[in-house]
Amino acid sequence: MKAKKIIAMLLAATLSMTAFTGCAINKDATVATLDKEDIKLGLVNFIIRYQEAGYDDMYIQYMGEGYWDKTVTGNDTVLDTWKTNAIEEVHELYTLKAHQSDYDVKVTDDEKSEIADAAKKFMKDNSDDAIDEMGATEDIIKEYLELRLIKSKMYDAIIKDADSDVTDEEANMSAYTVVKLDYKGYYDSNYQYQSYTDDQAAQIKSQADAVVAALAEGKTLEDAATAAGTSATTGTYATYVDPAQADSSDSSTDGTESVEDTESTESSESKTNDSVYTTNNLDQSVVDALNSIEEGQVSDLITTDDSYYIVRLDKRTDEEATETNRKTVKGNKEDKYYNDILSGWQDDESWSVKQSQLDKIKIHNYFTTTNTEGTEATGTSDATESTGTVDNTENTEAVDGTEN
Repeated sequence: MKAKKIIAMLLAATLSMTAFTGCAINKDATVATLDKEDIKLGLVNFIIRYQEAGYDDMYIQYMGEGYWDKTVTGNDTVLDTWKTNAIEEVHELYTLKAHQSDYDVKVTDDEKSEIADAAKKFMKDNSDDAIDEMGATEDIIKEYLELRLIKSKMYDAIIKDADSDVTDEEANMSAYTVVKLDYKGYYDSNYQYQSYTDDQAAQIKSQADAVVAALAEGKTLEDAATAAGTSATTGTYATYVDPAQADSSDSSTDGTESVEDTESTESSESKTNDSVYTTNNLDQSVVDALNSIEEGQVSDLITTDDSYYIVRLDKRTDEEATETNRKTVKGNKEDKYYNDILSGWQDDESWSVKQSQLDKIKIHNYFTTTNTEGTEATGTSDATESTGTVDNTENTEAVDGTEN
């Protein structure tokens, strides 16, 4: 079954091009070395170009042609970032391959036969120009599919030793209703931040006071929000605090008293960075308030550095959200265990990358995506029009939940 899922990732794609202007690379050049094993440039190039085939349409539509050469972080272009990710993926795949015997992981003859058939079919189904553009060969495709299959098997074998049990306390998600009023500013239709004037901020404070007053008159939080010209929304949040990540300092509020004019309150997300447990997007003072009240109770006005909140605890345990979170936390624990094992192996390896070879990977032509009904789009590069079809744009993402 695993082999079939890995192969399906490739077989669903059919690529063609109406025109082609390319720049060949030496597929057999060494782009990286793990201990004494050389990794060929052709493999890394194929990974990047196959991924590209699934993204070109979207990127061109929203960002225009030349997107891959745009700078997004620091001095790195989009293509630079993809190269970094691809070389890291190959490092992971080759590390796992080197440790197959540690877990008695093997690729069977039947699986190798399925992979070989898939590679032949891919080469046959796609145009010569598309194959050249991607730098694909049967050997490269077979190697990549086999490496992905090894990773899937190794992941499952490794996490068997993980302590991934999740207690009810760790999984618990509570449900709440909230009225939130931002008083510092807002994002306009162009996603530009606009600051409120002092008068506008004062009006928002009056709105928050109106909600509080309506609650004092016996209105529900929803009705109080409506009466004040705003609305209430619902959500869930994680109640468990990771002991390893917990802040030792006391919270600035217990959640039941006003905390107006306090300093900026640290979000719960920043306290649980890198934790296996679910983080909350709510300000920590809001989480504290929810934790301090009973089901059905409503907090007093909570003031943070940019917003007013009034919250009601609806359910101490939201069963559906809790069970979903249980699976998430279990997966996070397994991922962490897997990554710790992988990192330990890689710390003991000799790994080097030839940047000069990696720099030779370029994008000259764009692929386009065709849906199953056959509606085709067109992309161009360097005045060279090209069309392609990708019925399934899944590329090097998770297989059997193994991607991290």
